[in-house]
Amino acid sequence: MAPAAALAGQESTIFRYDGQDFIREKTTLTTEDGASAVNTKLDRSSPAFEQLVQKKSYTGPAKVFGRTCDAIYAPVMDAGGAMTGALFVATCDK
Repeated sequence: MAPAAALAGQESTIFRYDGQDFIREKTTLTTEDGASAVNTKLDRSSPAFEQLVQKKSYTGPAKVFGRTCDAIYAPVMDAGGAMTGALFVATCDK
C-alpha cells in the first residue's frame, strides 16, 4: 500500500548532501518502475539543484521520475553554515 501522503498526491523527501550530490534518504517518491526512490540522486540538470548548491530555496515546477510536480526545495545547513541536505515537498500529477 502506498504511503498516505502519496495517495493524496503530496510527496516529500529528505535529502543528504555529500558535497556533490543530493541523495534521497527518506522519501514518498517511487521511480518510474514503482520502486522506492530511496538512495537516488537529485538530477543535476534540475533548476532546484542549481539553487540548492547556492544555499537557496527553489519553488516552481519540477519533473520527478516522469511526473510533473509543483515543488519546494529548501537547503538544510548545520550550525556552522555547512550544507548537510535539503527538504522537498510537492504536489504531483499521478
